[in-house]
Amino acid sequence: MIKKGILYTILSVFLLISCQQENDTVLSGEGFLSVGGIEIQSQTNTEVTSRAADDITWTVELWKGEEMLRTLSAEDMQDKIELATADDYMLKVYSPNYGTEKNWTNDEKGEPVYYKEVPFSVKKGETTGLKVQVPMITFAVSLDLSAVLGDWLQEYSFTVTSGERVVSLANGETAYFAHSDGTSFSYQLSVTNLDSEENVLKGEWGTEENETVTINTVYMVVYNWSTQSLSLEK
Repeated sequence: MIKKGILYTILSVFLLISCQQENDTVLSGEGFLSVGGIEIQSQTNTEVTSRAADDITWTVELWKGEEMLRTLSAEDMQDKIELATADDYMLKVYSPNYGTEKNWTNDEKGEPVYYKEVPFSVKKGETTGLKVQVPMITFAVSLDLSAVLGDWLQEYSFTVTSGERVVSLANGETAYFAHSDGTSFSYQLSVTNLDSEENVLKGEWGTEENETVTINTVYMVVYNWSTQSLSLEK
């Protein structure tokens, strides 16, 4: 009976402490942030494999208005984060290579770059839960000549141009490009067939009013055997 009495006393103390902490939070005008997970948003064209979320060491910044409060560690996001009540919080999540897309050269294929801003508010005594899906903020162009390579197509060269950057691709390769409003791209395939006949095929996207180059999208350039022309898939 004595042991039971001691146990009840200890439990009562823990309950009192817990209630007191909750009351203190409510009285002090504070709430909590809980980050439930960070995932890569699916790309429009899923045939090209992007990096897995587990391979990315995300940078997660906590902002209030124009002020960055701190960078959250993986340990921080395992627990609730206590914050003062406000409506102007923002979580900024990005991959370590964020910003490098502006400096890629013609000799670089580039890579997926991820970035996301998530505004949120914190209410008194409540927990705001966030689960973040981060999109690729670059776009990509991939080449597929598998239908004609070898049997009909002997020699070829393929280039993709966006802005001032011109990238050469071989069959199955992908080039990534920085994106901004009004972005467009063009592509050119120069081929020599078994009869030593040369031909140049060209295409473009984003130059017409109803065409938009979008982030988080992989555009696949495919040689169409029936029409002997290039087609664009996304």
